[in-house]
Amino acid sequence: MAENNAEFTVPGIESEDDVRDIEDELSGVDGVMGTEIEQSGEANVKYDHDILSEERIKITVREMGYEVE
Repeated sequence: MAENNAEFTVPGIESEDDVRDIEDELSGVDGVMGTEIEQSGEANVKYDHDILSEERIKITVREMGYEVE
């Protein structure tokens, strides 16, 4: 297991519901080991690099309709 952290910003988070939606979606992705999303848009996702790429995590958030920086 190769544990990595993906740190990025998700502008446009407007509420705790947005935070919860993103965390719920990411926690269902195979290889995600933990999420910490702040309402400010700061995101930190712990994941297994052997299973998942940082880009795939960002794509998942984009597919939900959010921008990723």
